Amino acid sequence: MGSESLLERIEGELRSREPQRAEPGSYDVQAAVALMLRPAGAGLEFLAIKRAEHDRDPWSGHMALPGGRREAGDESLWMTVVRETSEEIGVDLEGAGRLLGQLDDVYPRTRRIPAIAITPFVVAVGPEVVPRTSSEVEYAVWVPLHVVLDEGARGTLVHEAAPDREFETIEYGGHTIWGLTLRILSQVEELLGRIGYGGEFGR
Repeated sequence: MGSESLLERIEGELRSREPQRAEPGSYDVQAAVALMLRPAGAGLEFLAIKRAEHDRDPWSGHMALPGGRREAGDESLWMTVVRETSEEIGVDLEGAGRLLGQLDDVYPRTRRIPAIAITPFVVAVGPEVVPRTSSEVEYAVWVPLHVVLDEGARGTLVHEAAPDREFETIEYGGHTIWGLTLRILSQVEELLGRIGYGGEFGR
């Protein structure tokens, strides 16, 4: 089983179901992010970014996926994620990527943030794609996809925004992924289970 076969199985699963969209009127803002997958040996990697520190960014300094809020000129959420990915990491998803499908919308669970619905797009890119960080991104890192299935990579953290609760995390190479990004990756974990992928590729 190679990386291309795995991408085909992921695409087939995504195309076989209708993603759950946010109810109109349940959000004030729409946004979109890109789960970029590229071949790495016999397996796949996904791209995570560390957002730069900004006082007005509720996800300042977090590990995240490329993307951002929909603007008035964006004809669709796909165009939102194309624009944002180009601005943040210099990757043209339309030219260098292949859209595999969408995951379910996710929402922040804190009232400190305006109601926002985030649509994750899953996009395959080639191994030659190299992100170039902007002022919005501190750095980018490719993470083996099998990490989302690795119980040994799981941990917890307590955040100052909610000191009375623990948040689940994925730890990889000194990077901590949690919150909305982890909830998106949890959907990927379920998807991989449905196609029978047990993390055996790319180790």
